Amino acid sequence: MAIDFLGALGAGSDIDTKSLVESLVAAERAPREASINAKIDKAELQISGYGTVLSATSSLSDAFSALNDADDFKDFSVSVNAALSADGSSAYSVQATPDVAPGITEVTVTSIATNDRWVSSSGYAAKTTALNGGNTFTVDFTVGGVSTTVSITDPTPQGVIDAINDAGLDIEASIVDTGSGSNPFKILLSGQLGADNAFTVSNTSSLGTLIDFGDHVSTASNAELTVNGVDIERDSNTISDAIDGITLTLAAPTAGVSSISVQQDKTGVESRLRALVEAYNSLETTFDILADPDGTDDLAGVFSGSTSFRMIRSNIRSLITNASTTPTDNLTYLSDIGIQFSRTGFLEIDEDRLSTALDENFSEIVTLLSADTNNQSTYDDAARGLAGEALLELDGLMASDGTVLTNTNSLEDRVEQYAIELEDLDRRMTKINQRYLMQFTAMETAIDEMNSLREYLDQQLSALPFTNKNNN
Repeated sequence: MAIDFLGALGAGSDIDTKSLVESLVAAERAPREASINAKIDKAELQISGYGTVLSATSSLSDAFSALNDADDFKDFSVSVNAALSADGSSAYSVQATPDVAPGITEVTVTSIATNDRWVSSSGYAAKTTALNGGNTFTVDFTVGGVSTTVSITDPTPQGVIDAINDAGLDIEASIVDTGSGSNPFKILLSGQLGADNAFTVSNTSSLGTLIDFGDHVSTASNAELTVNGVDIERDSNTISDAIDGITLTLAAPTAGVSSISVQQDKTGVESRLRALVEAYNSLETTFDILADPDGTDDLAGVFSGSTSFRMIRSNIRSLITNASTTPTDNLTYLSDIGIQFSRTGFLEIDEDRLSTALDENFSEIVTLLSADTNNQSTYDDAARGLAGEALLELDGLMASDGTVLTNTNSLEDRVEQYAIELEDLDRRMTKINQRYLMQFTAMETAIDEMNSLREYLDQQLSALPFTNKNNN
């Protein structure tokens, strides 16, 4: 069928050549641009999908990490009974570490550690009151049989404080405002706790206002206590080496015998095992969405048919089904402690089996998961237990050179390449636009010339004699 180009162009009339060309270029651009944009959209969705995988995988890694070290299983409840002083206040407090062992310890505190404290007998009107007639003098200390002389070059109460504190004697000097009388300021000297830190003090002031540490308000002594019938003496009120895994902070003598009861608390381990199940199931839900092309989520089916995604999913599932590298007589798999797959592919807990394992095989659970190790290096080949091996695998998966980020980087490179293709398409379309404009402009020029020739011939023919118009 012939095309009426002259009619389409409105031969001889003022046509919108630019709009026509733009329409033709747009029609040529549309399928190519749509194809590239579709590739960009798909790549960006997959990048988002891998971000979702990374986040969910990180949560699973955190759950395994809470079961990776032997110390993760050392949950204990500590109770203190009858740890009261004669006036009913608390005689001591207890802080437990992961090294604490179950059992009951009897504790009697006879005395707490004290320090030597000396106070100046006289008070002073101000911190700047002149001592010893304003002349330099010395303050002499004897600590543990060792004598030290401190020179007071600023003979005022404040000068005494500063000189003693700067001497590095482990003796703290301070000014106390008693608030009474016209001379309220007194100097207080405090030594360290313990009998070995007892000290004496004297001075050489002899003129005018003197200084005299005549009030011995506290005598240095050691803490004395009895632990399970064994007498113990320490020069501190913080005692961490009397009971394994227990730090005692003494405040007063006890009114009688007290006890510290330590019981293993398995609820923490049970909670972390349940958290592992929840983390895996959450990841599995994410995987279902990413693999289901019929889903309604924005990322639904983004990895449908992806071999790489199937490999990631399979590898993570094997972390649950693999045998532990440190099996025990009774436990080899997570299913042995009641953590198993249901028919739907999600993890579920056999409550009876888990309860039995916690009650009867607790130490084996520790070995199964942690290999009885702490802070194991990732660079050796030692068996790590089920949780340790899982962490190693997940760390590799999420590493900068792991599958997830490698695929993400590859997709980001594709998006950049697609952007270059769009720029190339823009350049090609610009050239096509220019070519069409030249062609249609030339065509319109030719048509204008033909129309001009027609009009000329019309005029010439009309001017000839004996034309039809003169024949009646």
